[in-house]
Amino acid sequence: MSDTTKYNVLFVDDEQRILTSLRSIFRREYNVFTALGGKEALEILANNTINVIVSDQRMPNMLGNELLAQVHKLYPQTMRLLLTGFMDKQAIIQTINEGEIYRFINKPWSNESIQAVIKEAAEASQIDIGFSPQQAPTPANQNSATIEGAGDQAKAPLPQPQKKAISDHATLIMGSSQSLRNQIRQVCKQEAIAVYSTQSIRQAVNAIVARPSIGVLVIELLSDTDEVIHTISLLKQKRPELITVVLADETDAEVAVSLINSGQVFRYLSKPLELLQLQKIIKAGFERHSAIKNNINSQVRFKVQKPTNKITAGLKELFTSFGLLKKQT
Repeated sequence: MSDTTKYNVLFVDDEQRILTSLRSIFRREYNVFTALGGKEALEILANNTINVIVSDQRMPNMLGNELLAQVHKLYPQTMRLLLTGFMDKQAIIQTINEGEIYRFINKPWSNESIQAVIKEAAEASQIDIGFSPQQAPTPANQNSATIEGAGDQAKAPLPQPQKKAISDHATLIMGSSQSLRNQIRQVCKQEAIAVYSTQSIRQAVNAIVARPSIGVLVIELLSDTDEVIHTISLLKQKRPELITVVLADETDAEVAVSLINSGQVFRYLSKPLELLQLQKIIKAGFERHSAIKNNINSQVRFKVQKPTNKITAGLKELFTSFGLLKKQT
């Protein structure tokens, strides 16, 4: 895009005063489109090339996460941001897993912050995405085995892969659950994917530094949430092609926002998961990993911001020792 051409930005909100305010902030630098709901937004997208869409969450007829999920499938080049004034956990989780958004923006916003993030998103929209959008994980069904299941159901076999097995990729698991590790090994065995298992951040970072073949990181989020988010963020900054899947006993809205804004996680899901669902996620993760690795320019579409909480001295020392952070003089 030339210096004289403006990016197209679409704001979606059911409150006209919000749209008026956003238009006044951005109209000089961008071609601003506005829509009072999801249906109107999709009509605009069908007739215009939109670089960035910023949608409110709470709207009648179509919620923001539902709109962004459609945009992800229909217009994957468009950078997607969710504007929300409250923490609707289900919507936020769905926006991560189905909309694969670039950022969450909280209401009320800081003009300086929202201008900076939209500038980043608009510039990133010009980079070829390099891959086709993935379908969201399939819902649970009664015929599939589940992670940490019981009895014979937990031992149900996975379907044989239809594509050629991946032989040069590896998955890293960071977690303490033996049953979870066993289930992931079962999935990866079906795809001929190597599996490494760790139980601490230090072990995980050491493995990722030592083994470039690791393309998908599966983290079991149990405790020390801030340290895990910092770790994901630092690893993503150093290895943008690394795909992270976070599993938790119970998902949390604030954690989800941090995982996207600071870590660009691929999926954030609650346990237990079905084996078939996990298999699809890991396969999709490797496809995404390969696409980003083979298209260096696309990495800008997954840029992360620094976590808001200060990094601990121990984590700083760890990453410095592995050469992932510069030593302070």
